[in-house]
Amino acid sequence: MTIKRFSIPWMLILFLFPSVVCFLLFKYYPLLHMIYISLFDYSIVNPPGKFAGLTNYTGILTSATFWEAVSNTFVFFVLYLVLTFWVPVIQALLLSEIRKGNALFRFLYQLPTIMPMVAGVLIWKWMYNPDFGLLNYWLSFVGLGPYLWLNDLDITKLAIVLPSLFAGSGISLLLYYSAIRSVPTEILEAAKVDGAGPWKRMWTMLLPNIKFIIIIQFVTFMSGVLLAYDNIYVMTQGGPAGSTTVVSMLIVNTAFQQSRFGVSAAMSAFMFLVIALLTIIQNKISSVKD
Repeated sequence: MTIKRFSIPWMLILFLFPSVVCFLLFKYYPLLHMIYISLFDYSIVNPPGKFAGLTNYTGILTSATFWEAVSNTFVFFVLYLVLTFWVPVIQALLLSEIRKGNALFRFLYQLPTIMPMVAGVLIWKWMYNPDFGLLNYWLSFVGLGPYLWLNDLDITKLAIVLPSLFAGSGISLLLYYSAIRSVPTEILEAAKVDGAGPWKRMWTMLLPNIKFIIIIQFVTFMSGVLLAYDNIYVMTQGGPAGSTTVVSMLIVNTAFQQSRFGVSAAMSAFMFLVIALLTIIQNKISSVKD
């Protein structure tokens, strides 16, 4: 009887060790500490303060302000999903059909991402100005406007989302483009010979073969939109009348303006659970379809 010797993959451990340490220190420790803080009426002067149990959680679940922020967050999610999520997919599909100057177009699509996001948002905020903004000026030539883009309850959310429709798709475009280019040309040529037109080839060949990239990008997109803060804060600071106050903004305001760190941590834990649950549901749906 021979005994198999167990060898420890030291080289693998050595390469993984820095990443594991960084994840533990900067991902999981803050997450666990956030949950810990949410159980206290946290005092920054004398931490952790008085133990509150689940009081912070019951408080936010019965707060009309919190649920209004949740509603605003999901309205933004739907708007971003409808108006922006499909843009890099369409751009990648169009780029895959371009033979001459393909590299140039890919470079041009990446140029807008060089600009810092806040700078781009400030330019759009200036364009939205009801008195001297370019957008109302252009619309006046076709008899429209002027509109109070960032002060009208009916269109403010749309005005915040609209710049993302025209912004560069960044790395998402390159990921979709690489996935499309990896689809075997033989099956596309065979479908073309069988009489399948461009739309049918796209729906039956290209999109199903890049579905794994779309799923990964959707999870990233979902978490990014549900935690959006910078562009909304620069545009409206949560106004008018709280109509653009999202949960991430409410978390920051509760912690650093009201010094209610325990309540803020409870809101953060709530959003973490929501995003985790939506991600699990989305992965389950994808696995069932496969």
